[in-house]
Amino acid sequence: MPLVVDRLGSGDLEAALRLSTQAGWNQNPVDWQRLLDLCPEGCLAGRLDGALVATATVASFGVAARWVGMVLVDEAMRGRGIGSTMLSRVIEAARSSGGGAVGLDATDLGRPVYLKLGFVDVAPIDRWSGILRPTGAAPGVELIDRSHFDDVAALDAAACGADRSPLLLHLMHEPGVFGVVEPGAGFGFLRPGRSRLHVGPLVAAEESVCSRLLNRLASLSESATVLLDALRSPSSDALLQAHGLTVARRLTRMTLGAPQRVLMGDAVRAAVSFEWG
Repeated sequence: MPLVVDRLGSGDLEAALRLSTQAGWNQNPVDWQRLLDLCPEGCLAGRLDGALVATATVASFGVAARWVGMVLVDEAMRGRGIGSTMLSRVIEAARSSGGGAVGLDATDLGRPVYLKLGFVDVAPIDRWSGILRPTGAAPGVELIDRSHFDDVAALDAAACGADRSPLLLHLMHEPGVFGVVEPGAGFGFLRPGRSRLHVGPLVAAEESVCSRLLNRLASLSESATVLLDALRSPSSDALLQAHGLTVARRLTRMTLGAPQRVLMGDAVRAAVSFEWG
């Protein structure tokens, strides 16, 4: 029975969520719907006899970057080369969708596979977890509304070097998502997940601004456990520790062909998530 690779569609949402839940990942239905809404041509499905058994996605950010994620295979179907096929197809889709870097965030288990496919290390990235602890007040930090969009989009583009405005606008309209902004200085999002809240993206050039944003997000999280994905650096690590978080997983940011520092300027304090960069 041959594997058929085609487009993931809205009718696959429940089956795709089953795969990410099976893997212990934090995606909820809205996370999958966001990928389908913004990157429909980059969402791939692997099917056996019509049943969804694998997924892979590539998120596109204009001409700046393509980001590979959601490479999942049903645990009952592993060891048959399905994952390799999905990886090859999603990398092909990333290359054919335009110029710019092709990147991903690799676990220690996945990294050797990606090295063989031509990816190279760029920087370590860590998943932090815990209950956000405020370290002070949050003067000047406001809840994001539509009037802040141009400011937020400009801050983000300057920080990460890509146009992520469609993603930011989508987040602003998703149910249960909180956005906070210190106008002209930084912003951050807190969104629901399957089992834990997720912080990201978080952008702030100054550590003091980042801390104020985290203080406000701490109050909005209401002592629930959060996840936050951050590129490793001594200053950011100390700040996240001060806010009550600890490293739960260590990964490696990689790009195809040559190391390219995309979606990772100094002001990027937290990535969106591993499937978005």
